Amino acid sequence: MGKMGLSPLRVILPIVAILGLVITFYPTENTTVTSEPRPIMDIPNSADEVQKSNNGNQLQTSSVCNCSPYDFRGADQEDPRLIEYIRRELLVPPSIQPYKLARSGAVHFSQFDQSRIANEMLRGMKDGFFVEVGAADGERLSNSIFFERELGWRGLLIEAIPSYFEALKKKHRKAYAIHAALSQTTSASEVSMKANGLGSKLSAHGITVKGLPFFSILQALDVKVVDFLSLDIESFEVKILKTIPWDKIKFRLMCIEVNHIPEGKEFLTKFLQEKGYKFLGYGKIDAWYSHPDLLETKVKPH
Repeated sequence: MGKMGLSPLRVILPIVAILGLVITFYPTENTTVTSEPRPIMDIPNSADEVQKSNNGNQLQTSSVCNCSPYDFRGADQEDPRLIEYIRRELLVPPSIQPYKLARSGAVHFSQFDQSRIANEMLRGMKDGFFVEVGAADGERLSNSIFFERELGWRGLLIEAIPSYFEALKKKHRKAYAIHAALSQTTSASEVSMKANGLGSKLSAHGITVKGLPFFSILQALDVKVVDFLSLDIESFEVKILKTIPWDKIKFRLMCIEVNHIPEGKEFLTKFLQEKGYKFLGYGKIDAWYSHPDLLETKVKPH
């Protein structure tokens, strides 16, 4: 899963020099990070709904339904049964155990400082909500763990490869996690895929995993605003974004990998601009976008 840095781009913020890359921001009085109500994430934790696993390290959701097993395949992304199934059966709650990280002393874990760049753009915003799609093991190259550990953010980690997801759970992240691929349509399905380095790709001979609509997972957590989205799924980014009902969810800041998308990064930028988002700049393999109502910025010519 490639995660690269941001090439020089100009928006209104202080000068940031990172790993030899200089990103110049121009502060003005109009630069603001506007606030909206925080997403509601209260999944009941009563004894009949949440139980500790055998080793006591990770909370697991358990079923509250005595009905027959639910066949999620083909369910629409707004089907209440699908949303409840995700909420009760698939989401792993934040760990209550101490972190178990290989680099416990590190602050930023991104490959090329995406989390540091995002933090500058968000002006040190605290208590936000992130989503990292393609979370891998939850530590290596993570674009989200900085916000969780240092700024008290809540969030959601999505990973499709079973071995990565098992490793992720052992890190004891303080964010919700789900083992699933994202559906390329507005319906739930099953997909076959295999690991490709720290990423994944579809394969007729791979591992079968649940393919869930992105919006369904967000609804399961009652999320209306995502403050930082990191999307890295090895060529399927545009297809996933096309499934989102943009009038029902907002993203304050997005970092999207673009080097593998067959549609091309210009197509992605045009698509998001048509949805009302502001293009901030391209990196070597990333592109950055913001919602103008939530993060006021101005992009200056290079």
